[in-house]
Amino acid sequence: MGGLLQAALLLAACAEKEAPAAEVAAEVRTLASVDAGREPSPEPLEPTGPPKKLFAKRFVAKVRVAPKKEAFRIGYLRGGSILMGKTAEPVGFDKCRKGWFELETGGFICSTLDVIPFLGRRPPERRALQPDLEALLPYPYGYSRRANTPVYKRLPNDVEAALYEGYKIPGKRVLELVDGGVAVLDDLPEPEVAAVEPIQAPQEAGAPGSGEEEAEKPVPTLESLQGKQDSVLLRRMERGFYVSLDREMKKGRRKYWRTQANGFIPHRRLLPVKGSKFSGAMLVEPEPLQLPDAGTAEPVAGPPRLPLGYVMSSKHSAYRLNDRGKLRRERKKPGYHHRFNIVGEVEIRDRGYWIADDGRHYRKKDTRRIDHRDKPKEIQDGEKWLDINLDTQSLVAYEGERPIFATLVSTGRVKDPLDPLKNFETPTGGFRITSKHLTATMDGDHALDGPYSIEDVPYVMYFQLAYALHSAFWHNTFGRPRSHGCINLAPADARFVFNWATPSLPRGWHGIYPTEEVPGTRLYIRGKTPEG
Repeated sequence: MGGLLQAALLLAACAEKEAPAAEVAAEVRTLASVDAGREPSPEPLEPTGPPKKLFAKRFVAKVRVAPKKEAFRIGYLRGGSILMGKTAEPVGFDKCRKGWFELETGGFICSTLDVIPFLGRRPPERRALQPDLEALLPYPYGYSRRANTPVYKRLPNDVEAALYEGYKIPGKRVLELVDGGVAVLDDLPEPEVAAVEPIQAPQEAGAPGSGEEEAEKPVPTLESLQGKQDSVLLRRMERGFYVSLDREMKKGRRKYWRTQANGFIPHRRLLPVKGSKFSGAMLVEPEPLQLPDAGTAEPVAGPPRLPLGYVMSSKHSAYRLNDRGKLRRERKKPGYHHRFNIVGEVEIRDRGYWIADDGRHYRKKDTRRIDHRDKPKEIQDGEKWLDINLDTQSLVAYEGERPIFATLVSTGRVKDPLDPLKNFETPTGGFRITSKHLTATMDGDHALDGPYSIEDVPYVMYFQLAYALHSAFWHNTFGRPRSHGCINLAPADARFVFNWATPSLPRGWHGIYPTEEVPGTRLYIRGKTPEG
């Protein structure tokens, strides 16, 4: 991270509590004591051994700008991550019984609550599957195939599986209730008893077969899907909910997925999700182009540059001019999201066409066009910034005047601009990234769409309240509005923008907040969302 991040860690980071930067820097220099009863010494501690490794034991382990509980939180680790400390012993004990450690990546963390110091190769506890930063998605993901999918707090036994997921216990039958539990016969009933209708076990609210569901079939909410406090059932999932996965586990004859959030879901209830393979274009320096004369030239296709065009359906065609100057449809279709460089335009028989640098023609109405935008006056030379155009559903990343990356996005959908329940338009204006999260869970209830829940949405960059840029692995409609107001990017594009934008996420961290020294990247959202 270099000197910039180290300087950033000495400044106010997130909106917990204000303090002068000089005061924070003084705290970092002086808060180094061997035990809680000794006055802090301005002299650094003598090394007593090799630096400790730090194992994050909490799901969210907070990193602060100084070794004090009241110091600004500048980021956090995810449970199971391992980072190197700078010392063998704590550097302070302010409201942290086992002491504060300084991370090699910068920042301070409390070993009482958040991490376990250790030496050697073996972690002190079993780790969940760690994020793969080279893959399109940091974790494996699963899609709930149908409603009422149970999520357990632990692996259920046979009786609990019979009660909550309809598991048929081999050689046994759930017949009657005993003390609020379930009595299980050791053997299947004799033929003459087979016709006896068993007493149904009680169901959680909203569970399949419950009287409440059959009587009114209310629209579920996230609250109504929660299990009871003393139940093994954590919650139920609707069809279309997504979870991030840790590993497969077995209980008797049954297989389960363990989630990153430590839930347990019947294996057959989840469908693995891979995400869209669409990706944008890394751009070269724009060069002056000799526009073809009404499409008659036949230039050679070059590397991506603005303006770019994208074909928006697998059914759309490309066209060429034949020897007689007539426009003819090519037999082979270019394909969904086919990209081409635009070098000119022409109107033929009252239809507008973009001309590509390989001579092909594409109907304007079948495509999205991404154009260059001059940098806003407040942007400095070489400064990173993002341009999001709602009209064309596009994003371009710039460094000063130079565009370096362009792609299609999906912003908030507008079904009816006059109906708040059908208007999810993305806000327009100038913003800065206010926080970055390797993943973040997004869920909620909506009066029309019902509840939604997506665990560990990847590469989340908030810029205003709950509005964010983030990866969307659950659809492939980039170039068209789709979201509830956020800016959806394809998995590869979200990963690139996340890693490119500031502040950079230190190795091993899960989230980071901008500082005065390293502010969040600017983004400008303009245009009007197409309705539909």
